[in-house]
Amino acid sequence: RHGKLLGINHSFLVDMVNVAINESCEAYPELKEACQKHHMDCIFGTEFSVFEPVEAHLVAFHYDPEYPEMKKYLSDMAWVCETTTKGCFDEAVEKGNISGITWQEVLDYNKGIKWLCNNHVFRAMQAKGLVRESEYMAWFLKNFEAQRAKYKPDFTYYSAPQMIDLVHRAGGIILIAHPVQVHYDLEDMIETFIEWGIDGIEVEHPDLNRAQRDKYMKIAKKHNFLISGGSDHSGLCSGLYGSYPDEETLFDEYRKIAEAMPEKPVIIRAFKTEGSVHLKSIISESDDEVHGEFYVTYDNTL
Repeated sequence: RHGKLLGINHSFLVDMVNVAINESCEAYPELKEACQKHHMDCIFGTEFSVFEPVEAHLVAFHYDPEYPEMKKYLSDMAWVCETTTKGCFDEAVEKGNISGITWQEVLDYNKGIKWLCNNHVFRAMQAKGLVRESEYMAWFLKNFEAQRAKYKPDFTYYSAPQMIDLVHRAGGIILIAHPVQVHYDLEDMIETFIEWGIDGIEVEHPDLNRAQRDKYMKIAKKHNFLISGGSDHSGLCSGLYGSYPDEETLFDEYRKIAEAMPEKPVIIRAFKTEGSVHLKSIISESDDEVHGEFYVTYDNTL
């Protein structure tokens, strides 16, 4: 999957790629190998959840995962995730919502992966022909979304200042991710985050509208912050699950997109002329025209 993703990014003349996984950096070795094949650079990252003294997601880049304290914390996070996932899996099996696969088969399919989430269960089931891509969203909401809180083991997460300090001691940088997904106005807390040592802020994200992006960009420039952007856990519907009026509409859209996906990826090159963004198919499995809706963010260049 990294290879396909990087092939598409390479067609857009992207020079560097990052995959920041929640509470893990396990994707980095595979990402690095795929990047080398496409002559691209990559950095690894992790998005950490903190809950005290305020709730936030903090995304860290280019730290040393072998730094002893960081290595232990990442190991603990993997245990929390796998324990939670197995609890949800066992309940789904008991209710008859998941069948035809055992937990050991999930482990065998995802051999070597320590941070096991619902996606890994779904991919293992998909490999056995038990589910289709178009069924993912309904499957996830039925078996995992509401259940995860019940099966999370007791664990003391690092506080925001502790996590910022740990990332710095591990040689990395750390930024505030998607600042609208919190229950407070970041503008009221920014001085506190600065005191804790935060390095930057994410200003490009699917949940941020243009006014919010402008707002956080001004904050970033005012405080000389590093600036980042990310797609988050996008899925086929671009991560904007909350923008659909009801689950039925979301399911229909998800199925429609999944069923329309070609067996092999169609790669699109985008370019800008006279203020407009044009899309041109450069690789296609047929002579048919390529249709679709694309979201492109740019200033003076694409």
